[in-house]
Amino acid sequence: VALEHMAGLAVQPEKMTCFHSVRPPSVSLRDYLGRIRRLFGCSLECYVLGLVFIDRLIKRHPSVTVSQLSCHRLLICGMMLAAKFHDDCFYSNGFYAKVGGLRVEELNGLEKRMVQLLDYKLLVQPDEFELYRRIMYKAAGAS
Repeated sequence: VALEHMAGLAVQPEKMTCFHSVRPPSVSLRDYLGRIRRLFGCSLECYVLGLVFIDRLIKRHPSVTVSQLSCHRLLICGMMLAAKFHDDCFYSNGFYAKVGGLRVEELNGLEKRMVQLLDYKLLVQPDEFELYRRIMYKAAGAS
């Protein structure tokens, strides 16, 4: 819901980045998130961390925008990073790529770029986590 809102705020024209697809994916963001939820098997904390990573990225790098062309790739990459960083058990990039409908080489590149743009800073302090958790739960309750 939060990403859908952010994607709706995107101002055109936007600068194309590696997170942008050529055309909007045929699957809705809500359905895409449902697929991730069913198949990733990650902890609930990963959803919050994924949002934190995406928000940090777009705040630090305004050229990376959340739009219909980028929200799916940002979501899959942010969630994958969160699962790898936080959860004890996670899958291979090949699995995550299959879930996300991407080639593994493409997802590898997105992961590398996101971590670089975040300056390898994936640690989230408890107060920041709690702030984003509240935002997510509030947004989820509104849907």
